[in-house]
Amino acid sequence: MVRLADKKYIATISAILLSSASGSLEAYAESATAPRSVQEAPQQLEQRKKIDKHLNSLVKHRRTRAGWLGNGELPQNVKFLKDIAYVSNGGKSQSLDLYLPQPKDEASAKTPLPLIIWIHGGGWRGGDKKGGPMRALLNAGFAVASINYRLSTEAKWPAQLDDCQSAVSFLETHAGEYGFDAKRVALWGASAGGHLVLMLALKDGTAHGIKAVCDWFGPTDLVSYIQSKKTTPNGMEMIKQLLQTDEAGLLPAAKDASPMTFIKKETSLPALLIVHGKQDPLVPVEQSEKLAKQLVDLGFANVTLSVIKGGHGFPGFGNDTIENSIGFFKSTLK
Repeated sequence: MVRLADKKYIATISAILLSSASGSLEAYAESATAPRSVQEAPQQLEQRKKIDKHLNSLVKHRRTRAGWLGNGELPQNVKFLKDIAYVSNGGKSQSLDLYLPQPKDEASAKTPLPLIIWIHGGGWRGGDKKGGPMRALLNAGFAVASINYRLSTEAKWPAQLDDCQSAVSFLETHAGEYGFDAKRVALWGASAGGHLVLMLALKDGTAHGIKAVCDWFGPTDLVSYIQSKKTTPNGMEMIKQLLQTDEAGLLPAAKDASPMTFIKKETSLPALLIVHGKQDPLVPVEQSEKLAKQLVDLGFANVTLSVIKGGHGFPGFGNDTIENSIGFFKSTLK
């Protein structure tokens, strides 16, 4: 995780950043250039400029922290396959990267590795597959796929979910070719990526052989988010850009894009770990609490909600939180 050198910006940056748990500086840097529907006061605009400058500096000099690749240097004996197209003629927005630890000996070569699919955050309008907890996962013995999807600046909902479904299908189909185990696959996403892994889990269930899902602070109910007094202008702006509908169609579209909508008693749900910061200023922790309670009330036993002391990706999502999430994958992908 990238830690901010200047603590006075933490609360403000958290409040405007709907991104991956790395503190996804790249995600914010890209999303900050998108058009804004909310007119900012001069003081807010000046503050945003300072934050942009601070974040861009950190992106330029990003560090390796808490398992994130940071400077991009891979652990030894890892095969890196970049920009694999998971649909025909999709371009970079519909491509994925694969990180494949190479077998140490003949015995280990006979046992395909479990695969973790990482889905980045960025408010659905920013971010990239290059950011994620790859180092920690690789060191733990997992193969990793990190996927891009069309952002809301390119296509409206449900294009983002369609792309994630296509990427999962591609990986399932080509597991033998790349040498990972199609029967031991898990999803992990943060923020907007958390929302997408929840949508995959609740709409598709275990249809693609997904055994486990880890959601870090993803929004679960966009309707209640829109109606809540805790909603921020930045959060609303991101949702409207994602759904791209008029006011009359906003709530119906938000319902269709909400994981909560697809909770059904007969759903075949993978093991689910939800991690959320108690002080998250952008996606209120009640979003995750509501989802977990409804699932448990319906009898889903393999659902765990971990509420930690932290914000929206930082502070709080450091080594311990990453290792706990990886421990969840180890226990479910045996």
